Amino acid sequence: MQTLPIQSPNDASNGSSPDQAAAFETTIHRRKTRPVPVGRVTIGGGHPVVVQSMINEDTMDVDGSVAGIRRLHEIGCEIVRVTVPSMAHAKTLAQIKQKLRETYQEVPLVADVHHNGMKIALEVAKHVDKVRINPGLYVFEKPKSDRNEYTD
Repeated sequence: MQTLPIQSPNDASNGSSPDQAAAFETTIHRRKTRPVPVGRVTIGGGHPVVVQSMINEDTMDVDGSVAGIRRLHEIGCEIVRVTVPSMAHAKTLAQIKQKLRETYQEVPLVADVHHNGMKIALEVAKHVDKVRINPGLYVFEKPKSDRNEYTD
């Protein structure tokens, strides 16, 4: 829910002072959700809002990905998302997670799965703390080009 001003600063017709007129409602109403662990961080269920972001390095670049994850974590990012567009990227996450442990510390990682989702999600779940699936692009298999039946 967006935070909105209680009243306009130009609205002095009610006799309030400019300080009172500039006050903002700061309560944000949150949906009821269940708590979900992401590594050592818990999201939802009334827990505080968690800062998360996504690296922009190619996941196949292990050293670059580890450096990007470290940079985000060091500036306060509590959960880091990593894109996983292929099975090769999914398998590379094992190396990324291991290198983070050896050279820095555990950082809660979320795999962003988009294409050919079932196989990639199952593989990547072995190496990350949570899998995020884009439902609009999550498909089990691409249909074969010689397909002539379109119903189950």
